[in-house]
Amino acid sequence: MYTDRQIVLANAAQTLNRPDQPWEVTVKGNSIVARWRWADPTFFTPKQATKRVRHFKFTAKLKQKGRWTEHERRVCMTLLGGSARPVEYHLGVNPLTGQPGLGGFAFEEALIKNPIRQYLTACDWKETLSLRNILCAIGYVLSSF
Repeated sequence: MYTDRQIVLANAAQTLNRPDQPWEVTVKGNSIVARWRWADPTFFTPKQATKRVRHFKFTAKLKQKGRWTEHERRVCMTLLGGSARPVEYHLGVNPLTGQPGLGGFAFEEALIKNPIRQYLTACDWKETLSLRNILCAIGYVLSSF
């Protein structure tokens, strides 16, 4: 049996938010919404806080009967031509260890998506795939060739 939607939503931010991760979760209505913490200099330099990072939003909308749907808002996403994931490197100080050296950043959406999916799955919820998400996934795969 799945956990009641109101309990899942009430516990989402407390369960998913941690000070050592570069993203944060909020609850809006029946949805869990995650965004990069791009304004936090612990995680992002001004160069890394690109338009793509600032505008990315992942939403898991909790429906009826223990089901959720996902939606992403991203910049420059098209059905067949999504943009490649940038990897940027810079010299500086690692914000977690304090050690100087070469630092890197990869725009990896799984850092946001997977913990939310794991949380919902642990609450016995199941994802409902939408046609839009299937088409976006196909477009992303095709754009990587």
